[in-house]
Amino acid sequence: MKLAFLEGLTAVDLGLSFENNLHYSAYQDMSEEVNQEVTYQGAFGTDGPVLRRKRKADTGTLTFTAVILKAGAAAGMNDIKILQGMSDFQARCKVGGDTVTYLNCNWTRITRRSTLDQVTIDADISIPGYAGPK
Repeated sequence: MKLAFLEGLTAVDLGLSFENNLHYSAYQDMSEEVNQEVTYQGAFGTDGPVLRRKRKADTGTLTFTAVILKAGAAAGMNDIKILQGMSDFQARCKVGGDTVTYLNCNWTRITRRSTLDQVTIDADISIPGYAGPK
């Protein structure tokens, strides 16, 4: 018996590519974080807030972890210097059938982790002036 509502998206459905066509083949996880600032203001003679203000955050964050495959290493994707050299780039995120392009991205953290059986890259990407995906 197949229950369609239980079929979730898996790592195969994730993708991230950059404007220079660099990409990783095997993503373990990817997260897109959006923030907003909410402030409340009270007034004399009232209990609780009377005014609420919302403002989109100045930045958003895209975080991913990818396993470096041999083909990716041959293309230089395990070279942190190549990643560090990228600035103000586009990042295209694919989750299932949905693709979102973020503009003017920059790295805030890159971590290369090597174990006996695999090499992974963890990275945080900052999206300045974040107002939502384009």
